[in-house]
Amino acid sequence: MRLIRYRGLLWTLALGELKARHRQTALGVLWALVQPVSMMLVFLTVFSVFVKVPVEGVSYAVFAYTGLLSWLFFANSLSLGSSSIVANMSLITKASFPREVIPLSRVLTVSFDFLVGATVLGVLLILSEVPVSFAWLAVPGILAIQIMFTTGLVLLVSALYVLKRDLGSLLPLILQIWMFLSPVVYPVEVIPEQYRTLYMVNPMAMILEAYRNALLRGTLPPPELIVFSLTLASVALVMGYVYFKTVELRFADVM
Repeated sequence: MRLIRYRGLLWTLALGELKARHRQTALGVLWALVQPVSMMLVFLTVFSVFVKVPVEGVSYAVFAYTGLLSWLFFANSLSLGSSSIVANMSLITKASFPREVIPLSRVLTVSFDFLVGATVLGVLLILSEVPVSFAWLAVPGILAIQIMFTTGLVLLVSALYVLKRDLGSLLPLILQIWMFLSPVVYPVEVIPEQYRTLYMVNPMAMILEAYRNALLRGTLPPPELIVFSLTLASVALVMGYVYFKTVELRFADVM
């Protein structure tokens, strides 16, 4: 409830971060499109020209962009959120407010980029003649699960980074490995069947597969996939919040 009272501060911090990122840049908010579109073009060249990857009757561009848009929301939230407490330590030592507002504001900032990028996904779906489906109604629910999972990990890494600065060097490596262990730019079907169950324990694999089921295949994600991913996201959110609140009193001492 205390966090709700500080929603104004949450919005102010997110807006300030957004303005700082795009201030005096030539493209402004269009930079939110550069990363997913440029990565999509690179993977489109590699997996459509040099290596033929089967993507079930849709264009590889919309297939890859769907995965990249979701993945970049997750990865950029963690990257931006991890150092947020350390970067705002002067604010923490001078004012009293829920400390979790700071990393949550970073998730909100990246959410804006996600929404801008989603407009390109809409254009790609139209250009690829993907039929409108009732299953698209499941997308907000899938997004809610991803936000829960992402927020939990952002709270965890932002608190952990204050105590363990090695995380700043380790996190990009973890995210890079995690990306290639998730079906961001290739379909789950390329994974040998005997390893597929283990592969799908990865929460991001479940979330990405759920998005593609709803948006590209026009089918609702299997209920067991939703239940399992929702359970993991809830656990991540609770664990992240509990760990953050447990160590937040040590932030000022460590700095």
